[in-house]
Amino acid sequence: MGDTIIDTVKKLSDGEDSKADQLEKPPMDVALVQKDRPANKCGKVGKHVKKKFPILEWLPKYNLDCAVSDMIAGVTVGLTVIPQSIAYAAVAGLSPQYGLYSSFMGCFAYCVFGSTKDITIGPTAIMALMTGAVFQGELAKYGEYYAVLLAFFSGIIIFIFGILQLGFLIDFISVPVIAGFTSAAAITIASGQIKGLLGIHVEHKSHSHAGVVDDYIDIFNNIDSIRYQDAILGITCAILLLLLRALNRTNWFKPLSGDESSAIQQLMNKLPEKALFAVNKTVWFICTSRNAVVVIFCLVLGAFLDPDIAVCQENRDNCTFTLTGTIDAGIPKAQLPPFSIPANASGTGEPEEDISFTGMVTQLGSNIIIIPIIAILESVAIAKAFSGGKPVDASQEMIALGVCNMLGSFVQSMPTTGSFSRTAVNSASGVKTPFGGIYTGGLVILCLAFLMPYCAFIPKATLSAVIMTAVIFSVEYEVLKPMWGSKKLDLLPGIVCLLVGLFYELDKGIFAGVGLHLLIVLYHVARPKVTVEVKQVDNSPQQYLLISPDQGIIFPSVSFIRSLISKAGVSQGNSELPVVIDCSHINQTDFTAAEGFKAMLADFKARSQAVYWLSPSTEVMHVIKFIAGDSFIAITNPADIVTRSNGSLDNTPENTSDPLLEEVVADNGAAVKV
Repeated sequence: MGDTIIDTVKKLSDGEDSKADQLEKPPMDVALVQKDRPANKCGKVGKHVKKKFPILEWLPKYNLDCAVSDMIAGVTVGLTVIPQSIAYAAVAGLSPQYGLYSSFMGCFAYCVFGSTKDITIGPTAIMALMTGAVFQGELAKYGEYYAVLLAFFSGIIIFIFGILQLGFLIDFISVPVIAGFTSAAAITIASGQIKGLLGIHVEHKSHSHAGVVDDYIDIFNNIDSIRYQDAILGITCAILLLLLRALNRTNWFKPLSGDESSAIQQLMNKLPEKALFAVNKTVWFICTSRNAVVVIFCLVLGAFLDPDIAVCQENRDNCTFTLTGTIDAGIPKAQLPPFSIPANASGTGEPEEDISFTGMVTQLGSNIIIIPIIAILESVAIAKAFSGGKPVDASQEMIALGVCNMLGSFVQSMPTTGSFSRTAVNSASGVKTPFGGIYTGGLVILCLAFLMPYCAFIPKATLSAVIMTAVIFSVEYEVLKPMWGSKKLDLLPGIVCLLVGLFYELDKGIFAGVGLHLLIVLYHVARPKVTVEVKQVDNSPQQYLLISPDQGIIFPSVSFIRSLISKAGVSQGNSELPVVIDCSHINQTDFTAAEGFKAMLADFKARSQAVYWLSPSTEVMHVIKFIAGDSFIAITNPADIVTRSNGSLDNTPENTSDPLLEEVVADNGAAVKV
């Protein structure tokens, strides 16, 4: 996508080289999969199959070096995604296990269909927030049904977008709108985690429908319930995570280079080379896996202080920290997405009757379209940022993302997309192929199968710290200065999207921002800039009125242009000077515009004022001349005005030939002759 998103992704890569690593000349060239036949002999069908299944392109080249690199990267990303996914499930208002359910199928499917080695598919903060917004309030008890169905629909829509190559529709969401939406989502998510960070218990949530304001109303209304233990732990975890993130961006543990070095780097470089290398890699691993390191430490601390989880769940005051609580263990069973909600699905007698498929779709509303679009935006932007300068097949990326969501819905996944932070970790870890996702997904499955009883001891304050420190850097304040310096009007859609998203609803913010920006674009189409000048033909006393529109003239702008040319012909041309319309920037026109020009030319003819069209394109000339007939006069040079005024070129119905027209017809064939 835009440069702003790509820059954000590059910042997350911690300065590591994100260019695509080539599979040629690996240090360990032991092929794990042998080629059965020479390349480039598979024909058109084979090429098409390889395009749709990119795994067939890189799998025959897979070797031991790739396997080792992918395993390291996959495990590193897995240690990042496990605590994040548990936290993002809370953002979506779902049980913690649903975050893990959403974290493995996308890794497996993308390995087959994905075309970019670095991307990791799974739950993200923005997708979790928008998913949770679908079933707020009374519907929260049925959240898992709506979330899984939404993942299924998202997959279908994204897949169709990819098959029909409708990725161009995403281009209508501009960078300012994306920046406004991303910032609003980040602030909303961070604000929603303050309660968990400080251990505030909210008995009755505010429903003022004022967006992020509701979170702060809840905080101030329940400020007396704050728990100092949770607050100390949460703030400490947040500070530690931020410090580890900052440490990962220093060069303290890297070998000295020609650039200026700090005192700490010089001190560390006194170590032996191998020792420095070991320290550098150890610090990098700890900083990169900081979420997992902090969560595991706090998990152990919570289990040590409060070993009886049942007592903690009865009353949180019985525990030192507010803990996550029991999480359903086990790998989810493969089953169809829920196309209805059965009676008594909540276990409390509600709903009294089945909620039909139609009722569920009605509740999902516009989110069926908005969430897939946001998923495509994130995933395609990441693919472009980490492609190493290579062209990205956006349609194939949409197909891959669609398959990930469709298959994920069969294992109770909520909507997923590419993750900025985890993709940066994957790239910095040296991943060589999409096979790294197999290790990530496998680690998540191991966690589901064996580690869920231990995850119950994770303090909620720690998870809130993980989420807040991950999303605060998504506030794209850095785009303000370049937009203000280049074109201030572009700030307006972004600000509208930000404000509506913050103080009303995120999906409405997208609609407001896109709608306003489209109105701005349409206004410029309907009101093009036009330059009007009185000029003189070279080496001649003949003057003429030069009118130069700066873009194509189609139906929204024809009335404006016609009125402007007519007024200019009377006021500046004194109803006598020939009018020359410069067509160098008129790259298109249409029937409605041609009809307007026909009426305009009739007005000029009535007052015996000539109108000429300077160097029109083939298409423009064909459309206008077909409608206006002999009133349309094309010239190639303003000097032709003098020739015509002297009668050398006759433009009467008996002789409608035109040098420019004949030249264009000769160059483009008789098919365009008018």
